[in-house]
Amino acid sequence: MDEDVLTTLKLLIIGESGVGKSSLLLRFTDDTFDPEQSATIGVDFKVKTLAIDGNRAKLAIWVSWS
Repeated sequence: MDEDVLTTLKLLIIGESGVGKSSLLLRFTDDTFDPEQSATIGVDFKVKTLAIDGNRAKLAIWVSWS
């Protein structure tokens, strides 16, 4: 499957605690939302593969608080 991926992009989302970074990550990668989401301790990480103009790109998304 990885041989079909054109490129891997790494994205880091940093911000203050409690602003919704992990909720944004879960909504984008898993299409879910939990209004009772607890605060992330440390770092959260997800991978999503997208098709763009017939090419596959893998997004490695990291979330951390500042």
